[in-house]
Amino acid sequence: MTYDQLVAFLAVAGEGSFSAASARLHKSQPAVSKLVRNLERELGVELFDRREYRATLTDAGRLFHERAAAVIEGTEALRSFGMRLSGKAEPIVRLAIDAVTPLGPVMDIFRGVQARYPLVRIELGTERLAGTADALREDRADLAVATKLGIDASAMEIARFCDVRVLPVARFDHPVATCGAPIPPALLRAHAQIILRDSAKGSTSPSLNVLEGGLRWTVTDVAAKKEVILAGMGWGGLPEHVAAGALATGELVALQVPEFEAGIMELFVVRRRDRPHGVVAQALWEELRRCGHGAGAPAAAGKAPRRRRSD
Repeated sequence: MTYDQLVAFLAVAGEGSFSAASARLHKSQPAVSKLVRNLERELGVELFDRREYRATLTDAGRLFHERAAAVIEGTEALRSFGMRLSGKAEPIVRLAIDAVTPLGPVMDIFRGVQARYPLVRIELGTERLAGTADALREDRADLAVATKLGIDASAMEIARFCDVRVLPVARFDHPVATCGAPIPPALLRAHAQIILRDSAKGSTSPSLNVLEGGLRWTVTDVAAKKEVILAGMGWGGLPEHVAAGALATGELVALQVPEFEAGIMELFVVRRRDRPHGVVAQALWEELRRCGHGAGAPAAAGKAPRRRRSD
């Protein structure tokens, strides 16, 4: 029995197919199939039922999966520990963050880590919704600050980072801002709701706070979303820390939208269990977790700003 066989077995079990597992492992499908077949031959038991479209675990496969996952997790933890003992910093660390993440606390952590490891290059990527889960699965990121959309909790370590309050807003003179409260649902749907496009490939994740049956415009970053709303081209949800300045000056007003359910977005620090973590990645993980446990974590605001009424 080899490490590669166990990794291939767990990948097929997690992805539900040999083709998806081969893409995840960057191996050919025949190579992944051979690894799993050799493992089954050595054990003398079938781990997968291959009669259906998806590769499903047999009863023996389910029992073996529990032990195999623990072995791989322990192996990677030992490898990470060995890397930290060596004291050698990895050359690049990649962090993917959800587009709504407050950057202030992240930059403070970066400054501290950079002072300790000045030669390490840190790559910061922005994803949207389930796209952060994709970045981890596809090895485009070592760590992520993300919601739980698309996150497989059994394959990831997860720790709280912060809460972000999302407010539905519009420019002060937009029709949905001047009609009085409550806003007629038909009026909301008649004007473009500006939404962030999920960056996950082929995403089937549920959209957050998207009104069914309404007119929609999509953007790929929060800054563009704010500018489109400020231009009076539509309305939509913005993180409170992004909208705060314009709300204070009256350029934007907060709306009362009963269908806007997720007033608070929970963000978490996430990393894969089946990957070794170098010295710098471990330092970032610990600092991001510490931030989430209260040392400077950005908390959700108390009350949302009152909606400005029209005269």
